[in-house]
Amino acid sequence: MTVTSEEKVEGSSGPEGMSLTKLLRPLSDHKESVRPFVPWIGGPRLYMLLLYAAVVIGSAIAFFMSQEIWYGSWEVYNTYAFVVSGLFLMFGILLLFNVKPVIPDKGKSTLLPFPKSVIGQIGLIMTVASFAIVALIGPSAGAVAVVFSMLIVAGFVMLVMASKAIDDRDSLVLAIFGTGLILMLLVPVHEAFDVGRSAPGEYPFSAVNLPLFAGGMTLAVLALQFIRTRDGLFAAWLLGAMGLFLVAFHEQIGIIPTDSADQYDRMVATIGFTFSFVPLALYVWREKEYLGLWSRLRTANSLIRKGDFSGALKHADAALEECFEIGVSKRFALPWSLKADALYALKEHSKAKTCYETALEIDSEDGISWCQLGNIHALDAKRALALSAYDKAIKLDTNNAYAWNNKGVIFVSLAWPEEAMVCFNKAMLLMPENFDAHVNLAKMCARLGRHDEAVMHFQRALEIKPDSAVAQNGLDRQFLMGQKIDQIRGWEQLGLDTRPLWAILREDAANFDGRSKEFLSSIVDQRTQLTVGTGKEKLNVNDAIRAILTVTETSGATLEKIEKNTELSKDQLVLPMALLMKTDRLHFKRAGDRDIYVSKGKAPDKPDTPQQRRKKITKPREQEEKPEKKKRFSRKKDKDDDIEPTASILVFGRKKR
Repeated sequence: MTVTSEEKVEGSSGPEGMSLTKLLRPLSDHKESVRPFVPWIGGPRLYMLLLYAAVVIGSAIAFFMSQEIWYGSWEVYNTYAFVVSGLFLMFGILLLFNVKPVIPDKGKSTLLPFPKSVIGQIGLIMTVASFAIVALIGPSAGAVAVVFSMLIVAGFVMLVMASKAIDDRDSLVLAIFGTGLILMLLVPVHEAFDVGRSAPGEYPFSAVNLPLFAGGMTLAVLALQFIRTRDGLFAAWLLGAMGLFLVAFHEQIGIIPTDSADQYDRMVATIGFTFSFVPLALYVWREKEYLGLWSRLRTANSLIRKGDFSGALKHADAALEECFEIGVSKRFALPWSLKADALYALKEHSKAKTCYETALEIDSEDGISWCQLGNIHALDAKRALALSAYDKAIKLDTNNAYAWNNKGVIFVSLAWPEEAMVCFNKAMLLMPENFDAHVNLAKMCARLGRHDEAVMHFQRALEIKPDSAVAQNGLDRQFLMGQKIDQIRGWEQLGLDTRPLWAILREDAANFDGRSKEFLSSIVDQRTQLTVGTGKEKLNVNDAIRAILTVTETSGATLEKIEKNTELSKDQLVLPMALLMKTDRLHFKRAGDRDIYVSKGKAPDKPDTPQQRRKKITKPREQEEKPEKKKRFSRKKDKDDDIEPTASILVFGRKKR
């Protein structure tokens, strides 16, 4: 079985149809470490980070360069730093933890020694308790203050690690990053609390401080290189910002107040500046990469819609390369789907199949890719796999008209006409402008002998696509076939034995008109040799012809009306009707599902155009009198009718993307 289409590849609602506002990261969203993953850009996190860079880091640098710009000097600045950095930490925690729940992968082993809920509870208790102890012990804390100050940071690290936005791998990396921060912060903190203070002139490069600082910086810098997601970078920023808050907290509660930014405060602040700004910069850089990625995808989609499939393939490949560099190639399905769509349009079905399978491995709820994969299976004559793929597409979106249509194509190849009709009708109802569904319905109606319905669907297909040769040829063929059958049914209603006409239609349909005239000639010859009647009932053929022409003068009349108005029986109508039809002065015609009626003139060779049909007056009243009993005509298929139903080639329709 082949799956073909006259239409260009179109019908997208993929990234081309997504505005920038739709790509902005919402306030609450799935974490970045899951599959499938959508690289949202911007959003509240980015805005807060940029505000942090402008307000906190900018003002802090300005203060350390010149404290005189702050009216009220240190007290005003410290209060400002304490409140602002505290607010940023609070809102940062809210954004980090405000993610939608994600169902974990079944059977996935955890990399953490304890469940995240346990780690988070321990971290929260440790942070709050350490803050309280440091605030209560006052200036006389000494070594105890050093320990609990570091426990504040350690507890905060554990609290951040417990966020469901962070996967286990990034949580471990953040633990290493936090350990590096603690080692670096330990240097100025233990010096400020006079615990193991360096000799004059040796700070901070003493034998104790140098290993702490160098080791801590190495751990922190290396850890930043292995954070994969923006969620992880955002969490790293929070940990760095804790350094700034720690300075303001110590001064605010009066533990060894210096009333100035001494060398220890400066070092703590510098560590906080550096290791909050670097994750912030990396986060912004990742935003830039995602923006470039979306630009590639939008271009690829636009080129597919324009028919430039080779150009689209290049941009899709470039987008995939960027995904590999960013580390999201196994979590982001859309680039694989776009590449597959371009390959499918280029008829490289084997490569397209591989890309669709990769996309579906990432996002198994992509109904459009299931539909396309089903098309490829259909082309390979793998009908069971094709049906399974279409069923999955329909299960994900029952309104997917393309999947319904293509499922019907498989049923046609399996010789299941009733099932195919159900599918094609469903596709047409869901998408009235679906060209392929109308063509397929027309072909199936033709095979089932429902030629009037076939004509109707071919006409509708031509309205949708006026240049379609398939629809035009099918319409002409079925219209003529319907005309021939109408002639046979007309004579059947007059009581004649029409088996010879059916035989002609089956054996020599192309010459039906000529051979049917021979049939009419035989009727005329037989009838003129018979005694039609005597006396008052004797048939005057000329009078009968005139009466029939009078009744059918306007828009035609049913046989019942002709009988009534001419006062002739059906048997008496045969001879004059045969003479009139042999000379092409009348013909049998049927309107929709109504009875056969007699119309003036020769039967038309072509169906009305859409414009002619729209201009026609409503059906004559006599056509509304008696509905015809539907008859099913089965015959051998003509060679010209043996056309495989087309199947829509769908590229996107990706409403979730």
